[in-house]
Amino acid sequence: MKRLTPILSVLFVSVLLFAACSSELKDPADLPGEPVLYGAHGNGYGVFTADNFHGKDIRNRLGWDISSCRTCHGPDYAGGLTGQSCNASGCHVTADGGPEACYLCHGDSQTKKAYPQWYNAHKLHLEGGTLSAVTVACSDCHDLPANFSDPVHIDKTTPGKAEVMFNNAFAAIQTKGTTGTPTYDAAAGTCSNTYCHGNFTNGNNATVAWKGADQAKCGSCHGDPATGSPLPKPPHSPVTNCTGCHANAYDNGVLIQAKHINGKLEVFGQERTDW
Repeated sequence: MKRLTPILSVLFVSVLLFAACSSELKDPADLPGEPVLYGAHGNGYGVFTADNFHGKDIRNRLGWDISSCRTCHGPDYAGGLTGQSCNASGCHVTADGGPEACYLCHGDSQTKKAYPQWYNAHKLHLEGGTLSAVTVACSDCHDLPANFSDPVHIDKTTPGKAEVMFNNAFAAIQTKGTTGTPTYDAAAGTCSNTYCHGNFTNGNNATVAWKGADQAKCGSCHGDPATGSPLPKPPHSPVTNCTGCHANAYDNGVLIQAKHINGKLEVFGQERTDW
């Protein structure tokens, strides 16, 4: 019986490891409960083009919560019980936080840009566009987590979604022609009453769709979006061009990006405070 003790111990440990590491991921119906990512995932789990690529499972079945990966791979994902480091492939870089690097789930692993790449709206807001050089920070619209496991980051209430808080003071600029406060409609995916899209005196106050295309074309904020004319409608003074009154915003007839959609109204070189 004494000879069987080591064997039984090994079998017992093997059963525990098998129970923890052999099953596949939970079904989507189990979310947003307490999903557990199991090991021994199959040959394709590390292949980007494979059907069972781990990124797809983490997205579709775990609600992006990879905290359970630490059970087998260790608290730093360096190997743990499995001896298989999540950072060995080069896709996950330890210095960036390994699998918890921001750009891996919502960004670009090649450029390491941390914002989502699926729609052009993020790029335009964070990097600027052809009509404005003014940019916003992620924290202007979202409550940023202090770390990966922060409740405002990976939550079970709205898994895979980033709530819009509108902390942006720029979007909330008030003028005499302001008609409301900035609002984001999560169901419709639209922003309304933002200074950036015409919520100001003589502006169009356009409601824009985050997933829409060409949302800030010339004339959309003030003017005629159908024709592209930027000339504001009455009661703005009837004019045939912008450069006569706003010459300081142009350089040889070309719009200066830093002078456009910057929260200021300058007429004849003087900043107006009565609009």
